[in-house]
Amino acid sequence: MHDGGQSNTHSRRSNYSYIEEQNEARTELLNSKVNQLKHLAVQISEETQFQNKYLKELNSHMDHTDSLIGQARRRVILLARSGSWKIYLYLILFALFIFLVIYFLIKR
Repeated sequence: MHDGGQSNTHSRRSNYSYIEEQNEARTELLNSKVNQLKHLAVQISEETQFQNKYLKELNSHMDHTDSLIGQARRRVILLARSGSWKIYLYLILFALFIFLVIYFLIKR
């Protein structure tokens, strides 16, 4: 009976050792996955900051463009109020010329 008890104790110790090795391997795998997720989260954060900066710059450019278009619109309104038909004719001819140039450039 003594031998059976020693064998059983040895079996429990080797079983315990095997379970510990599995736990260590799984812990290392989990640690690796956590590090990968951390790296991915850092990359997402950096990309988000870059995109936010880009959107702020784009917004600034759009505001500037809106301002320029507003100024041009006011000038056209002032021209329209002046009542000179020659200015309208030149404006229409210029716009037609620009559209034709763009049309032929795209058609190529």
